[in-house]
Amino acid sequence: MEKWLSLWSIGQEGTLSDFQAIKNAGFDGIEIWAEQYRSKEYLDYAKQMELKIGIHLPFHDLNLATPDSVVYERTLNVFTEWLETLAEYGGQHATFHGGYAWSSEERDETLVRVKKRLLQLDEKAKQYGIDLLLENLIPDKLNYCHHIASNVEEWLDLIQFANIKACLDIGHLAVMGNDMEETIGKLGSSLGAVHLSDNDGKADLHQLPGEGNNLSKGLHDYLKNIDFSGPVVYEINPYKYSLQDILNHIAKVNV
Repeated sequence: MEKWLSLWSIGQEGTLSDFQAIKNAGFDGIEIWAEQYRSKEYLDYAKQMELKIGIHLPFHDLNLATPDSVVYERTLNVFTEWLETLAEYGGQHATFHGGYAWSSEERDETLVRVKKRLLQLDEKAKQYGIDLLLENLIPDKLNYCHHIASNVEEWLDLIQFANIKACLDIGHLAVMGNDMEETIGKLGSSLGAVHLSDNDGKADLHQLPGEGNNLSKGLHDYLKNIDFSGPVVYEINPYKYSLQDILNHIAKVNV
């Protein structure tokens, strides 16, 4: 297993010295947060520090599942541009959201669209030698719309259909209400990365491990059981914690 850090966690004002501190703390890689306005500068910093690189593709104002052809074309173009950029920096994986249906009633027809689009996106990712990782999302509890994929069965079906991999966000999974050990067992070799944070089981708080319901308890053993060797990505709330808070936590864990 490798220890990575989501660059959402460092905020918008990261410096080269911050990346040196990330490297010194024993992180193997970073996951670019594409919507940060200095994300491409962060790519340069990561390369200078010889950190492995992945990306969380943008999702604000984009929707892979949309029935609007103009929105989909824009989404695919933005995703493709980032895949190309990631490949230029030797990136390994691209985590992405499956989008959302405009209403819960159109879930089934939306999934038909998404399956077709996953194949199209994966074809482009393969051209650049990048693994696509579909992330599990939190369901809309008011049932106004349907987030894809916000239940484990749907998530597994899409991953298997498109022959892509999964990014397991354990904070999302806790709010979904699913058991982590059982879910990891079902994912097996399809698991490509893990997003690590803590919460209270009700909201996606992105706390440091141990400051919520201790969601990561047993995680290492569960991952070891499936011979997982990929990135475990700390995805910590930058509005609650500083980079130094994260580094202090890592220092305690490594003692």
